Amino acid sequence: MNQEEIINKVGEQISREIDREVLWGMLKEIGWTRVMIDRFQDNRHAVDITYWLEERCKGSVERNGADFIFELESDAVNFILTWK
Repeated sequence: MNQEEIINKVGEQISREIDREVLWGMLKEIGWTRVMIDRFQDNRHAVDITYWLEERCKGSVERNGADFIFELESDAVNFILTWK
C-alpha cells in the first residue's frame, strides 16, 4: 500500500466517524440514549452483548465497538443494569 492509498483510507475512516457522530447527535436530540461501556473483557463478552441486544431490545439500537445508542430509554436502562 502506497502513501496515497493510506491517506485515502484514513480519510475515509475519519469521514465515516464524523458522519456517525453527526447522526448519533441528531438521534440524541430526538430522544435516543447513548451508552458507552469502558471496554469488552474479551471476545466472548462482546458476543454475549450482541446476543443480549438481539434478544432483549424492543426498539432499535446501533453500536460502534463499545459505544451504543438506544431508541428506547428502557432498553438503555436495562443494558446499563446488565452490562455496566
